[in-house]
Amino acid sequence: MQINILNDFISSYEKAYINHYDDSFSGKIKTICQNLNEPFMHPSRELSKELKELCFSLDKNINIAIIGQFSSGKSSLLNLILKKECLPTGVIPVTFKPTFLHYAKEYFLRVEFEDGSDLITEIENLALYTDQRNEIKKAKNLHIFAPVPLLKKITLIDTPGLNANENDTLTTLSELKNIHAAIWLSLIDNAGKKSEEEVIKENTEILGEYSICVLNQKDKLNEQELDSVLNYVRKNFSQYFKDIIAISCKEAKIQESYKHSNFELLIDFLQSIDDQKVKEKFTRRKIFNLCKILDNENKLFLDIFDQLFLNFQTYEEHANSIYEGFLKEIEILNHQILNQLKSIGEKISNEIFNCIKEKEAYFYQKSKKILTKNLYVKYTYKIPYISTDDTYLSMFYHSDSMNKEFKKIKNEIYHSFEQIKENLVNLVNVLEKKILFFKSEFSNIQKDNVFQSDRNFSELRVFSNASEEYFLKDFKELLFKNALELDLFFEKLNLKAFANYENATRLTLSFLSDKINQSRTLYELDSSEFALFYPKKSEIYERVLKELNVYEFENLLIDKPVITKMIKNFFKDNKILIENKKHFIELKKTELDKRKNQIIKSFELLKG
Repeated sequence: MQINILNDFISSYEKAYINHYDDSFSGKIKTICQNLNEPFMHPSRELSKELKELCFSLDKNINIAIIGQFSSGKSSLLNLILKKECLPTGVIPVTFKPTFLHYAKEYFLRVEFEDGSDLITEIENLALYTDQRNEIKKAKNLHIFAPVPLLKKITLIDTPGLNANENDTLTTLSELKNIHAAIWLSLIDNAGKKSEEEVIKENTEILGEYSICVLNQKDKLNEQELDSVLNYVRKNFSQYFKDIIAISCKEAKIQESYKHSNFELLIDFLQSIDDQKVKEKFTRRKIFNLCKILDNENKLFLDIFDQLFLNFQTYEEHANSIYEGFLKEIEILNHQILNQLKSIGEKISNEIFNCIKEKEAYFYQKSKKILTKNLYVKYTYKIPYISTDDTYLSMFYHSDSMNKEFKKIKNEIYHSFEQIKENLVNLVNVLEKKILFFKSEFSNIQKDNVFQSDRNFSELRVFSNASEEYFLKDFKELLFKNALELDLFFEKLNLKAFANYENATRLTLSFLSDKINQSRTLYELDSSEFALFYPKKSEIYERVLKELNVYEFENLLIDKPVITKMIKNFFKDNKILIENKKHFIELKKTELDKRKNQIIKSFELLKG
């Protein structure tokens, strides 16, 4: 059942997104457009629209725009081509929307409005929609249809004047992006201006190699002046245009001067254009630019994730570089703690040993002599004596020097544990700084081209903002877990040793007193068999170490070093986390590699 559902999904996907085209130029372009518009490419709405329009453009006329300053004669030139005074002319900029000239069997006008509606009307109503002074429903584009054979393979576009106003200039430049070639119209007495060349330079790639520069109003100059101007313009503009010609729209309107107007040169140029060749070059250029935009976007994302991957790699190298030194410090600390525990035991045992005194004691025993057989004889002897309370008070209450010394040792060990935790925090901070920098750098990243993927940039912003959750949380939790283990071990050390020295002293004193008393009892029973117990310094020291749990901690610090094990586990888990994060980043890069391969495939198909 599940297999059938999966097969149905694959079948539906292929029907919706996968079409197979032939090896013709048109087929290759449609295949490329399909590749770039695949769902996993996350195309922007603008890119999908552009790809769709490129596919449609393969079966449409080529677009040639008429570009120039207002009052340069654009409308007059187009009226000549239309063989009818369709476009209004005047001394103020009146054409405020792009006007497209198409072929039809008769003249009529189609108006596209900004609200999405349109209108078919008489050509004579054109002025209503081109005069900026008319306050009517806002038009988006105007389409003139005329029975002019030239328009069967060419769509001419009348654009607003470049320097009429800022809005019209922007409209003109936006239309340039969709043209196959241009007729750059300039008044002959203003030809070759620096400002004009700057605009041409900005749009060199868009104009392509089939554009022509037309100088209007040649009738104002004599032959010598005309040659001089043409030579000057050719010197400055020939690198941008296929040809530069001078015409006179004024002369072209009069039959007697039509030939002298050079208008036929312009018509011949337009008719000689190989529209299929122009269309192919234009489409290749547009597709190449789109692929380049997507490739640059993909490279940007790959660079970002490569840098993120490198952050973990350098962090791993840093962790490896300090690992052995870290363990060496822990080993030294283990011995230091043990030695300090033993030093505490030694100080306590010395104090106890110094407090051992002797005193006289006696006991009565039946006489073994015949004459005094039934009498008890008093035996006097000397015994070791420890006043437990006096000794304890002398060590800890009448003088605080011992307390101060033990607290000092405890604080030193505490700071050593804190230093271990701080060193681990500093290690993780190395990564944290890199991740926070990554977050600040890319959490608000924006695309700089409409054809770049909205979804890709949006996901990167979300990803960057969540980078602490993705990349720091686990390391912080590991840090907390390790700090807790260290705290618990120190607390155990504190309770059983550092905070236990008074109790260990009391227990030792009690033990020694009991042992002295036991030996005294045995001695009084049979002095020849049993000796009195005199505590040796070494015996006191061993007992203090036992009561301080030193032997237990010797096992935990030296034989089976717990702190060392904690640190080893931390670095081991830290390495596992690093590998997990690197793998996670690699998965992200795999998605990018898939898009990269799709773009490369499109590039190769475009070159083929």
